Amino acid sequence: MGGAAAADYAWLSDRWTDGVGTTELCINFVRDLSPADAMRRIKVTPGTSGKVSVAAYAAQGGTVLADTGWGTRYVTNVAEPLSLGTAVATVFANVEDSEFSFWSNERLITTFGLYGYRYREGDDPDRLLADARDLNLCGDGYCENHVASALALASRVTGVHLSRAHYARPALTGSTDHLQAGW
Repeated sequence: MGGAAAADYAWLSDRWTDGVGTTELCINFVRDLSPADAMRRIKVTPGTSGKVSVAAYAAQGGTVLADTGWGTRYVTNVAEPLSLGTAVATVFANVEDSEFSFWSNERLITTFGLYGYRYREGDDPDRLLADARDLNLCGDGYCENHVASALALASRVTGVHLSRAHYARPALTGSTDHLQAGW
């Protein structure tokens, strides 16, 4: 236990929250991959444009992908290739749904709704229990910092830290339209 705290990622949660408190984000923390390698694994060509896109930020310990169209949320498209030989944690939130998923070497370790931790599933759903408790993610109901806590959990389990300075640097961007084509 230990490491990132909700306060460490409140700024990122705020960045993806509008003026009335609605958060809409899909953030992936990917251990030990460069932004170019992460983009290559999900078949995104940097510099392409489309209706939806992803930005890949170099971070301490790996890469953080921020998706404007949520193409990287859908695990069949990106979690398996991103996690091959490494790990990826995804935090997704919008007005209809919110969830956390952790994949390691193409295996779904755990996934749960941010407001329903007891309904977690995966190959080892209890692996993150101590950290989830420490970050106040185990309660089923409203908590002011659920998204920031989930981002901190993603940082803890992958060992990837995204600072404001990392986020302020130029990122690789590209269209994720092709990831959504089959839905």
